[in-house]
Amino acid sequence: MESLDCIKTRLEKHFKDAMYIEFTIQENKLWILEACVMEEIGRKTGRASLKIALDLYREKIINENEAISKIQINGITEVSHPNLKNKDKLKLILKGCAVSPGIATGMISFSSQDIVNNRNNCILCKEEVSPEDIPAMKIAQATITTRGGMTSHAALCSRGLKKCCVTGIDNLRINSLQKIATTNDLILKEGDWITIDGDNGCIYLGKGLFENFNWRENEDLYLLHRIIEKVICTNTVNLNAIGKVWLLRDFFLHNIPVEIGTTNKKIVKKYEYISFKHPTTYTIKKYYKLLTEIPFGLEDIKLIIIGLRNTLLRQLVNKVGIGKHYKYYRPILDPMLCINYSDGKNTREQLIGEEFFDVGKYLPNYIDIYKIRIYTLVQIEGNDELSFLDYTNMKGESIVLNSSNIKKVYIEINKTAIDINELPNLYNIFRRREYFWTWYDDNLTTHKEMIDFLNKSQNERVKDFRMNIYAHELELLENNSLTNSGKALVL
Repeated sequence: MESLDCIKTRLEKHFKDAMYIEFTIQENKLWILEACVMEEIGRKTGRASLKIALDLYREKIINENEAISKIQINGITEVSHPNLKNKDKLKLILKGCAVSPGIATGMISFSSQDIVNNRNNCILCKEEVSPEDIPAMKIAQATITTRGGMTSHAALCSRGLKKCCVTGIDNLRINSLQKIATTNDLILKEGDWITIDGDNGCIYLGKGLFENFNWRENEDLYLLHRIIEKVICTNTVNLNAIGKVWLLRDFFLHNIPVEIGTTNKKIVKKYEYISFKHPTTYTIKKYYKLLTEIPFGLEDIKLIIIGLRNTLLRQLVNKVGIGKHYKYYRPILDPMLCINYSDGKNTREQLIGEEFFDVGKYLPNYIDIYKIRIYTLVQIEGNDELSFLDYTNMKGESIVLNSSNIKKVYIEINKTAIDINELPNLYNIFRRREYFWTWYDDNLTTHKEMIDFLNKSQNERVKDFRMNIYAHELELLENNSLTNSGKALVL
């Protein structure tokens, strides 16, 4: 078998990926029947892609950018779930097939309808699931079944829903009428608390307590963090991975989730708006015409859009304060009034519009940006993915985003439309400004000094030659008159 290991190594170095190899041995001779990259046959989970990419990097088979390109975003989610901190106080009662990673705790429920109606912290427990159980699976903390394996309906649906799941629990017998489940020496009743570990298939009796995941304690994620920092600091990121790189850096540096999750907030139907006026049907049609479809193979554009919104909100909240988003943010429209069916009556699309204004007033490194508008057309699979207005703050609405499945986009900066092909480079420049922009130090000035200068009269501004030159350089002035960016800074 030593020769097989040598062949495997040669193939991995040549294809720069993990290999799927079929072989046989006949008369003490090794025959390779088939060899192909695992990614081509779709046999890698997100967690596997993370592990394989970093192992290949450690072995110096691939470089930093090649490692980043192989990593799936959902792999980060799969390995960064909370840790069970009271495991020693729980009783291990069952073990099955770990088919979807994660960890969850909840009360046993044998009825999908009960879960849909009550929406408590429940774990769905059935012999096997059917399509009718999917609404309950979306709500439930986890799903366990007595039948099935890695390719069962429960396994496939749970992985798609990003919920943990354990199947094939042979020694669990369910009586749905009596609403009990029995093991060799235990009777489980509806409402009993259990804890599920989707990583190893263990099921514990009792309510699990969780502690936040610390990525620094994970060897693979710590290495990925070092890789991300290296390509950013050396500015050697591939343009086709700009969105992924900055999204991962936000995860490591600012603890921002890499994926948009659903919320427990409820949709409130209200048509009296505080911070905006819902556009007319004619205007909304114009918005649709502005949208550009994201081409197949440019999935990184979606990550750029998510990252742009995240970084604007993060920086502005840190600067202005929590609960004061009305000073720099407003919806452009009510997304609940902009829902269309795109494919018969099964698939819906929702138009979302958001505006960030007075950006340069609050963020010194973006002094020349006064307005950013982001329009996205998002595909919706279920009601829980609908985005809607949040009226919690009486001074201005915000939008609760529940889906990142962006199909079309239109971005406007300072009233200038951004070409989707130019977006990666512009976004990289935009993000690097937060950490590496040295314009103020290079020119011996400050954000406050520039704002004070712009608030002077035109005659006084002309007398200050140095600041006048700087203001024209940043396009805050044009022919000694304030531009839109300049006007946004005037108190």
